[in-house]
Amino acid sequence: MLVFAALTTHLESRAQSTILFESPVKIIAQARVEAHGTTTPTATTFDIAISGAAFEFQFAVTQPGGVAVALAALKKKSGWKDGVLFIRDDCVDTPIAKHVLRCGVDQVFAFVEGADSVRLVHLGDVFAGEDCIEEAKFGCSLYRGEFTDVYDVFENNAFIGRNDIPTLLLEMRAVSGQLTVDLDETWGRNQERYSAGERCLAAKPADRAELCIEGISRRGAYLFNSTLAAYTKREDALTRTRAFARAALCEDRRESDAECGETLRKSALLLASIRPGEKPRVRGIIKTVSLPAKK
Repeated sequence: MLVFAALTTHLESRAQSTILFESPVKIIAQARVEAHGTTTPTATTFDIAISGAAFEFQFAVTQPGGVAVALAALKKKSGWKDGVLFIRDDCVDTPIAKHVLRCGVDQVFAFVEGADSVRLVHLGDVFAGEDCIEEAKFGCSLYRGEFTDVYDVFENNAFIGRNDIPTLLLEMRAVSGQLTVDLDETWGRNQERYSAGERCLAAKPADRAELCIEGISRRGAYLFNSTLAAYTKREDALTRTRAFARAALCEDRRESDAECGETLRKSALLLASIRPGEKPRVRGIIKTVSLPAKK
């Protein structure tokens, strides 16, 4: 019995691997499996290897559930779309994960033509998108050659607070093997939310219940609109928005002059820290390993 138990433990803890794709590049997922006794694991981590002619990308992703469930999910949530490879790295069901703006992301790869060859490059990680989180599918961030992501730089900012995070939608394109934010497209993509914020900021007290809708507060409207204007370098829009700073940031909280002065100072520092075109924070480490030359 002891020998059988030891053998069972060894088999349960041994890494399991499977081929996700054979072509145009070979992709292997190797599960990190540990002995869990009778307890079903809540998530499984996979070591991914993407092999090309002379290189191999190595990184880790996670899927909820035990190995079989997680592997099935990984297969459904990964694949090729419009010549772009998406490999899902999902959230683990924890209280912290539920409050992360970009919890489920795709590691994104594409082929790039060089001077004398075509090579696969890692473009970056992109928010998987609500549609791809609610259903087991992939590539929701890519539409007509553009990738949509979420601005998460102020996610844990103490001044802003969780309810007022300016979650801009970023529109990006692959340029020379890298994702680059298109400021004009980003400005246009956020216009519905920006216009709603403008109406809320300009509303008279009697009209705010009607114009500040869909959970938009004057504070949230100010932070979103000023962040969008600063991020996309719209100076006129930023000037118009900043005219509402005192009313939006101080009046509703009934701050004293001294308190309001400090609030306005922190707001100005926040806007000054924005870097136009800055991409979301990097998720995961991608290693590129050279392979031995074929004889």
